[in-house]
Amino acid sequence: MPETRLLDNQSTTCVTLKNMDDVIGKKLSSRFDAIDRRFDAIDLQFEVIRREMNEGFNRLEHFLTDHWTNNVRLMIATNITVLGTVIASLAFLSHYLK
Repeated sequence: MPETRLLDNQSTTCVTLKNMDDVIGKKLSSRFDAIDRRFDAIDLQFEVIRREMNEGFNRLEHFLTDHWTNNVRLMIATNITVLGTVIASLAFLSHYLK
């Protein structure tokens, strides 16, 4: 960029555009670095929250799956018992009514 000279209003010194670009670039760079650090901190917090949620969901899934499996086994055993009782009752009645 050619060195164009501007008159600074606050003091009567001349400032080059190249110097202004450097100053603005440094300020923007430091602001972007600060924003980057904030996003990194937020990202770390979200990672912790995500891990805790996954652990909670895994515990809940294990609890529900384990108990659901046990409940299904209990229902099957109950149905077999009821079916056996019905068959025994029918056998008893058929023998009794002969």
